[in-house]
Amino acid sequence: MKNQQEDFNLLAKQLLTEGLSPKDFDDSSFFSLMETLNARKKEDRAELVDPLEAIKQTYGV
Repeated sequence: MKNQQEDFNLLAKQLLTEGLSPKDFDDSSFFSLMETLNARKKEDRAELVDPLEAIKQTYGV
């Protein structure tokens, strides 16, 4: 738990030095902030695959 708190404090420090105001940081939802930070690039996300298309590609049907 201590590491998580330190990570959060480090994140706050980085965001504040990047220009986020302390009020904006304090007013933001922790969970919303964490979702934002964990967002993946489009190329890193698994796209939904049509099962029939996957079978055709796998077996050359």
